[in-house]
Amino acid sequence: MKASEYRVLIRGAGELASATAHHLYTQGFTNILMLERRYPKAVRRQVCFSEAILDGTQTVQGVRGRFVRDVAETVAANQQGDIAVAALALEDVLPGWQPQIFIEAAMLRKNWGLRRGIAPVVIALGPGYVARKDCDAVVDTVRGPQVGAVLEDTGERLRDEPPAEIMGFAGERSVKAIRDGIFFTHNRIGTEVSQGERIGTVVSVYGVEDFRQGVPIDASYPVTARIAGVLRGLLRDGVPVKKGDRIADIDPRGRTDDLNHISDKAHRVAEGVHEALLGLLTEVAARSREEAKQASAGGGRKKAGGVTASRGRGPAARKPPAPRPRRKAKRAAEG
Repeated sequence: MKASEYRVLIRGAGELASATAHHLYTQGFTNILMLERRYPKAVRRQVCFSEAILDGTQTVQGVRGRFVRDVAETVAANQQGDIAVAALALEDVLPGWQPQIFIEAAMLRKNWGLRRGIAPVVIALGPGYVARKDCDAVVDTVRGPQVGAVLEDTGERLRDEPPAEIMGFAGERSVKAIRDGIFFTHNRIGTEVSQGERIGTVVSVYGVEDFRQGVPIDASYPVTARIAGVLRGLLRDGVPVKKGDRIADIDPRGRTDDLNHISDKAHRVAEGVHEALLGLLTEVAARSREEAKQASAGGGRKKAGGVTASRGRGPAARKPPAPRPRRKAKRAAEG
């Protein structure tokens, strides 16, 4: 099969999932459907196809993702050169759009029930999955020399990691929710902030209406920058958050040119997925040839009432040898 003939289903449409979809698309895998939650929690939204869920379309470095509501719209989007992005559950998609390739990229860090049989090729972004058990391959997502490596056995030991260190700052760059609520902000990605500056507000679900009307409430808390810099990533206004969810990513270098570009780490993870995919597709093709060969070899026989019936290739189907001419028999007798 050509790359464009494979159906690729990616669970997740955040940063790593989007980098993977973008890379596979540029390599010819153009029939792609991405599944995302109704209110995406991506922070680096300018490089995430998840934004199509709320905006209708999202273009990442020249490749466009389009929001679709069902399988029929998925086919139409792919035919028009777009990556399809849907806010659908996996079980609602599989009956009508069975993929040949499934990529688990929701970054849940635990196995939610993933199994190898969901598609001929199943690849997961670690941690939380065991290769050759939960899936066919696990790709290392931990920043370092092994990022993007295709793991042969397990992704269970992959550790969680802080943001990349820049100018001596790592964990301080990440702003996280300290309790559940809904995040509100007037800031945008690319905005310069000072240390301690208010980025937004998380409001308890019960206080949202009062907050929107400007009524002071106690069920809220300010979200502030821990360091000065530029908002490299920022959660979308009005998105529900859980305690520990990442809200913002601050770059202490100030303005840079990479706000709209896929990161080096995400690129390497995407390349690792592609590497794993090519190897697994080769395995699948070899297995299919072997099965076809065995089927062909066994195709000359069929069971009939528990007895093997010949179909023209077995000994019982051979014609008896023709009798020799009488002349030859006479000569043999005279000899």
